[in-house]
Amino acid sequence: MPKRDFFAFCTSLKPIELRAMGALSRVEHLPAGESIYKPGDPGETLYIINRGVVEITSETVSRPLPGTYLSRGDIFGEAEALTEQPRRHAAKTCEPVSLQCFDRKDFPELLRRVPTFFHYLCEELARRLLAGREATPAVNQRLELSGSLANFDLVTIYQTIVNSSQTGELSIHNAADELISTFFFEAGQPRAGQFEHLTGEEAFWQLFLAEEIPGTFSFSSGENAMTHAIQGGNITRSPGDMLINALQSRDEYIGLKSELPDESTMLERCKPHLTIGESLPVELRPLAEQVWRYCDKRRVPLRALYRHFSVCELKIYQVAHELLRSGHFAWSAELTEKVA
Repeated sequence: MPKRDFFAFCTSLKPIELRAMGALSRVEHLPAGESIYKPGDPGETLYIINRGVVEITSETVSRPLPGTYLSRGDIFGEAEALTEQPRRHAAKTCEPVSLQCFDRKDFPELLRRVPTFFHYLCEELARRLLAGREATPAVNQRLELSGSLANFDLVTIYQTIVNSSQTGELSIHNAADELISTFFFEAGQPRAGQFEHLTGEEAFWQLFLAEEIPGTFSFSSGENAMTHAIQGGNITRSPGDMLINALQSRDEYIGLKSELPDESTMLERCKPHLTIGESLPVELRPLAEQVWRYCDKRRVPLRALYRHFSVCELKIYQVAHELLRSGHFAWSAELTEKVA
């Protein structure tokens, strides 16, 4: 069965089951930098992220271990809540978050009213166990990973590579077994890469914007694994910052995408001159000017802009949203209605 996040699972529930899930849980809103729990705290609650990014960290006797970052739809704290064990890790917010909280005392009633929820939890725990086994380094300490993207999400794959501190190359093939992306890691740090026509950080953002990529992945460790990805643009930010920004970008992208029509709908200029307002971030203004010139005297589908410019889709959507909001652009269907 393909991997499902919590919200995908909820689409399979009946209305009466959805009401039960709401009645037997509560929502907490926490600011950035807030501790959710610490090692040794009672494990009484299971959490699901509605919005935001949460970091899970642990420590050995001698040193801290790299953090794991979770975002919308991810579950955490379930192992201790199901077994009545104290917390083994620390959880804190990286930005303002909204959490759906399920208390252990309500589990019997939840099991009675929504039994499939616990079947879903079993699926998720089994996937994590499988991912942990697949990601275990061999005796020679070389990390070798491969599998279907239907079973392993990109965040887990990325964090496994980062936490292993391995040097090597991550390759992603589509359903037709065509290579669409490669990223080179040095001692667990992403250094360079490409995704389709994008390179460097733009390629990284685009890789994580995709809600689902049909195909396969493989990671080969070793110094000689840099042949493809090193040709891409350089990546200089820390792996944690890269992932947090990617997860934040994905949330914003999903929100913007829901506000705009289908990406095949045609854009058309409807003002003679471009006037960029203060609401558009400074770093996006050169892109807005380029998009404006590209759409001169022709209608252009939104998806064509991504193929033409060397930036991730989020930036395309941000610019298109602002130009539509300010009346510089309109969807061609809207123009037709006004003329009629």
